[in-house]
Order: sequence, then C-alpha cells, then structure tokens
Amino acid sequence: MDNGVRMKKYWFPWLIGMPTETTMAAASLIFGGVLEEFPKLKVCFSHGAGSFPYTCGRLQHGYDCRPDLCATACKTPPKDFLGRIWADSLVHDKDCLSLLVNKLGGDRIVLGSDYPFPLGEDHPGQLIEESDLLEASVKRKLLFDNALDFLSLQPSQFHSSE
Repeated sequence: MDNGVRMKKYWFPWLIGMPTETTMAAASLIFGGVLEEFPKLKVCFSHGAGSFPYTCGRLQHGYDCRPDLCATACKTPPKDFLGRIWADSLVHDKDCLSLLVNKLGGDRIVLGSDYPFPLGEDHPGQLIEESDLLEASVKRKLLFDNALDFLSLQPSQFHSSE
C-alpha cells in the first residue's frame, strides 16, 4: 500500500488504501488467470471486495477494448467471475451493501467485522440486520449460511443432538 506523501493525510491508508489493495487483488486474480485455471478456488475479499463490485464494468470495458493489455492471461471476461467472487459485508452503508449483494449475489457475501481493527462495525451484523433493502432470507445467508457454505461446513456441526 502506498504510504507516501499522498496517503499520509486524513487516515487515507485505512480509508482508501485497504479497499484499493483489495480491488487490485481481485483484479489480479482475474486478469492473471488464477480463477480461470482453478475454477473451484474460493477466495473471499475483505472490505466488500473493495471497489471491485463497483468498477467491474470498467474492468470489463478495459478487457473488451484493450485485450492486448488486459486479456493476456485470462480468456474469461471479468464480469463472468461476479458469481464466483466472495466478499465480506463490511461496507458501512446499506445502499453499498445492497449493490454488493446485487453484483456478487446473495450467496457470495459473508458477515465482515474487521475485528480487531478500528474501522469495524461496533456491532457486527447490525448493518445487515437493520437494512430495509434486504429480504430476511438474504440477511440469514449473509449472517450465517454463506459462511458455512464458504467453509464447506454443515449447520448440523453446530447443533447439539441433545
């Protein structure tokens, strides 16, 4: 992360730097052909996948108009990976959370807390629970079910048979 002069002010390494690094990681896995070569690989990105869900159209456009620069190691268009990329829910805004769910899918978002770092939610899951833009079934997925799916676990592993 760039901690040079431009990033020293306003707590930018935390506010801008972390999501930018996350976006670069997601784009690198796509453009580098990693997700194409390993289709069963599950990767979950923090910070709501950075700006990736919001700039995927720009990545797609670059892939389409400059394949000589963008499509060198991956023949699958970036938008085709939207349903395969996982992200946490830590976006701090209900409209952003709704867009994240719409872009990646309600089955690909897990509860994010950012614990123990200073930008986490005071009450992990509160944004999800209080969102009037998400159906109850989607909220349950984000709060519980999707994490089990990502980790290949079953709910029965966490219930007592007594």
